[in-house]
Amino acid sequence: MSMTRYILQILCPDQKGLIAGTTQVLAKAGANIIDLQQHTAKDIETFFLRAVFDIEADGIPEVKRHLETIAPHLQLNWKLFDTSKTERVAIFVSKTDHCLYDLLLKRRDGDLPCEFSCIVGNHPDLGPVGGSFGVPFYYVPSNPDKTIPENRFREIIEETKTDTIVLARYMQILTAQFTEEFKYRIINIHHGFLPAFKGAKPYHQAWHKGVKIIGATAHFATEDLDQGPIICQDIQRVPETASIDELVELGKDIEKRTLSQALKLWLEHRVFVHAGRTFIL
Repeated sequence: MSMTRYILQILCPDQKGLIAGTTQVLAKAGANIIDLQQHTAKDIETFFLRAVFDIEADGIPEVKRHLETIAPHLQLNWKLFDTSKTERVAIFVSKTDHCLYDLLLKRRDGDLPCEFSCIVGNHPDLGPVGGSFGVPFYYVPSNPDKTIPENRFREIIEETKTDTIVLARYMQILTAQFTEEFKYRIINIHHGFLPAFKGAKPYHQAWHKGVKIIGATAHFATEDLDQGPIICQDIQRVPETASIDELVELGKDIEKRTLSQALKLWLEHRVFVHAGRTFIL
């Protein structure tokens, strides 16, 4: 029988024997552990574990049964991911294209283990980009009544069997209802190094403060603008003489590499969210 690769995430209060218990569960089911990473956040006495293992299909019910047995005693929160099932990701855009192109190219080159189910734009400008990569484009114009486009988003997500949403410089605010409905399944790129310079025109804010470093932040979208749990950040030093336009151009490289890295971390199931923050293994 062929082997399938799975990823196991475990999150629970820190206590003795967690690693041994986990490896015993996998060993009893006949799994071959390929990689195992763990971390204890001492400040909150919380344990995180990510295990990658190969196993025959008939061994998975046994893994699940063992985990369900020990979960109540250990207060175990666990998730099991079958890596043979490809995550389907929708990209939301406006008019800016650098993040969109970067994601599409990285997927084409095999750097992102996903399928892009669709591109959704509140302007029609980037429609041809989707066509050149074979990704369907949906034009959903913005509306003062945000329930109108968001109801259409739900239809598209269902039609395209989308699992995750990436906001690739989508310049519209989503409602609390929508972000809660897709909680921790919407990844946004903010063209600023959060928590500083939140909101609009962060490069302008940064320039007027005379910053020496600019950055970008990929985070989960929540009802609080630019306040969701942070997945990935990156920075770059800038010359004192740089203009606002030059900061914007420098920032584009940071934005696209930060967003693609955040998506990769998510697709590889390295992101844990606990108590409003992320832990990356």
